[in-house]
Amino acid sequence: MDEKDKLIISLRKQLRSEVKLRKVLEMEIALLNHELVKTKSSQKTSSI
Repeated sequence: MDEKDKLIISLRKQLRSEVKLRKVLEMEIALLNHELVKTKSSQKTSSI
């Protein structure tokens, strides 16, 4: 295996890792948005 192949393997691993991280961050954002909507909804209900 030459250096070019090693580089390609390394970059593929890095890409997979970054894709996983992005998915986790997107899920976290969705959860936080959901919590924000719930909080705003409960504040409107409690202020009525």
